[in-house]
Amino acid sequence: MLKKELINSIENPEIQLAAEAQAGDALAEETLIRNYSGIVYKKARAYFMAGADAEDVVQEGMIGLLKAVRSYDADKNASFGTYAERCVTNQIISAIRSADRIKHKPLNTSVSLNKPVSTDASSGATDQSEITLGDTLSTNPADSPDEMLIIKDVAYYILNNGDNVFSDLEMKVLSEYTKGFTSGQIAERLGKSSKSVDNALQRTKKKVNAYLWK
Repeated sequence: MLKKELINSIENPEIQLAAEAQAGDALAEETLIRNYSGIVYKKARAYFMAGADAEDVVQEGMIGLLKAVRSYDADKNASFGTYAERCVTNQIISAIRSADRIKHKPLNTSVSLNKPVSTDASSGATDQSEITLGDTLSTNPADSPDEMLIIKDVAYYILNNGDNVFSDLEMKVLSEYTKGFTSGQIAERLGKSSKSVDNALQRTKKKVNAYLWK
């Protein structure tokens, strides 16, 4: 058993660092947080829009990363990086869902999926103030990587918490969408019409929106 642990620590140094951090080694903890802080900033860019104070989401992400360092179990979790990303995501989403509108205003106003689309009256366009960015997301993942990341994160969070939100078709479409397939490719893979896939994808986005904010 000792030999196996030694091999694991050599091949995966984060395992050794996590063990040392959990034993009280502050330097090991700092090293892991520094090495994986990029995950936090990646999430911050996705969940916050330009002009918002991103420090709140960064702080929540760092809390999630610290939790990952202190709770990581090499026997239960495949890799520290994967586990850390999930902990960061869960912490951010939990904070957004529970945030008070006044105390944590940036968390409640900056998620791109929920922000209404404003229309310039001088342009002569019709009013679209009730339409959110979640309604207008492209069905091509390559066109909206941040939005896709949010959908993927929140959908995983929903399913991981055992909530039954999506229909069978929505689940299938969502699974294919998060693999990077376009709506046309998904329709072909599932043997469905493009219209039914587009409708299922839009319903899924709205449900992700609603879950995040209600």
